Amino acid sequence: MATRKDVARAAGVSVASVSRAVNNSGYVKKEVKEHILSVADSLGYNPNPIALSLQSRRTRQLILYLNEIKAPYNLQFFNGATREAYKRGYSVFLDVHCDFERIKGYLVDGVLFSLDIVAEKFLNSVGANYHIPVVTVTNDASSALPHPVHSIVIDNPKVIDTAVDYLISKGHKLIGFILPKRGRDAEMRLKLFKSRMNREFKKFGIGLSIDDLIICAEIGDEESGNNIDPPLIFQPSDEQFEEYSSFKIGYRAAEHYLDSRNPATAFLCFNDDIGYGFMRGIEKSGLCVPSDISVMGIDGIYLREWFEKKLTTVSLGAENLGAVATGALIDLLEGKKPKFLIWSSPALLEGETVKVIQKEGLS
Repeated sequence: MATRKDVARAAGVSVASVSRAVNNSGYVKKEVKEHILSVADSLGYNPNPIALSLQSRRTRQLILYLNEIKAPYNLQFFNGATREAYKRGYSVFLDVHCDFERIKGYLVDGVLFSLDIVAEKFLNSVGANYHIPVVTVTNDASSALPHPVHSIVIDNPKVIDTAVDYLISKGHKLIGFILPKRGRDAEMRLKLFKSRMNREFKKFGIGLSIDDLIICAEIGDEESGNNIDPPLIFQPSDEQFEEYSSFKIGYRAAEHYLDSRNPATAFLCFNDDIGYGFMRGIEKSGLCVPSDISVMGIDGIYLREWFEKKLTTVSLGAENLGAVATGALIDLLEGKKPKFLIWSSPALLEGETVKVIQKEGLS
């Protein structure tokens, strides 16, 4: 295998000139550089990529930690991240085990997170003393991370307002909310939802309690695998989609609804996966969406195009979030100055799961 010394000897130049030419660093006359590269090619000289990365102190490799590989949102985020990285000459490695200690053995320049709770766990452990650029997506601009990092912020107040505005425009006044029992993101969206609906109840003169329209559901720890909040679910085997935890939470919520006298005519679900689980449970009982109950989600997952009924949802633009987060991280690595907080814009995606209410009065 040819070495730089071999190339230098054959080209009649110094080893330093060969290094500058093949690394594209430092000044070498154009004709000399072309000659060196031609000789290197003829000798079959291929620089060791690890050695090159050590010299440049840059691997052009990033790592993305995801706590759940089954989630369609996460797959879309990963797709957006890899596409943006490729456009800018980088690669993205995926880690779904969240074994943060292993990063010490990886050759990566920066770290990406699609969820700030996972980022927080990293920053509280390895990230406390292992200084490497981090960019995360967050549901809350005021999220109390151990130390500030660049973040892509999901505009949840706008998410809730977009969903409620749409349902009200279809005549729904008694709007319920379905969410997991655990998780600060669920608590945050519930708080926003209750604040908005309290205003609407006053406007419409509705005397019910908002709590009468809320359904919280969960699966047992023996089903989720652990009690971490949120669960850091490891690489799955060959389980079916029905075994996906968010889907099961939605299915469990349907059981709660069928056993209750919840007066809601429409439900907003914490995410699309829970929405589809809820729809499955409702329709297995003999009821029909949307003629008996309307359902709306949050996320805008690609799978809605493949289900029998396309879910009406507020899209968070997961692919775009992945691309924007990756772009911000690469900007950091290349000495540029991206905004510390970058706000996303949710968008309504109409489907087939919300009906128009015609009757007057309480709906």
